[in-house]
Amino acid sequence: MAYFGSLLFLAVVSTIMGFAAYLTLLGRIGAARAGYATVMFPIFALLVSTVLEDYRWTAFAIVGLVLVAVGNVLVVRGGRR
Repeated sequence: MAYFGSLLFLAVVSTIMGFAAYLTLLGRIGAARAGYATVMFPIFALLVSTVLEDYRWTAFAIVGLVLVAVGNVLVVRGGRR
């Protein structure tokens, strides 16, 4: 029962709250700037997981974060031209 309760919470409540928060962000700062924030979500997720879930960093995670950061820089610079 605990498993299904937590699954229901994640599937319904968290999804709805996350989607509503993202739509609010979209409305306040616009789609282009909200897109930059979306690129940063994996970095934030790994940092939260490191603090709360004792995530162990691997070379693949570090390479992935570097690629995310480089992609974000390219997107920001490409948008200014």
